[in-house]
This record gives sequence, structure tokens and C-alpha cells, in this order.
Amino acid sequence: MKITHKYITRVLAIALFCFCFQSAQAQISFPDNVNDEAPAAPINGLIALGLVAGAALGLKKTNKDL
Repeated sequence: MKITHKYITRVLAIALFCFCFQSAQAQISFPDNVNDEAPAAPINGLIALGLVAGAALGLKKTNKDL
């Protein structure tokens, strides 16, 4: 593969975007007085129903015989 100026420019531009946006995606830190002992939110029973409905719809779309 012949390395051209256009190829080098694209690679450098992609690398620049990757390194610039990595710092923007960093998570913020919490203050020291955060209540970590709070109970976790319960999972609603409708999530299982949604998963079943999504799986059925996906199977129906992929298999035309059903």
C-alpha cells in the first residue's frame, strides 16, 4: 500500500479526535460527603415483559416463517 499525503492526514485527524474527546468523556468525581449506603433501585417487573416482547419481535423480523 502506497502511503499518501491524504492517508497520513486522515490517520492524524482520527488520532487527534480520539485523544481530544477522551478527556471530554472522563467521569466527574463525587464530593466526599456522598451517601454511598443508599439502597439500590428495584428492577421493575415490566422489564422482563419488554425483553420477551423485544425477543419475539426480533425473531419475527428475522424468521419470516413464524
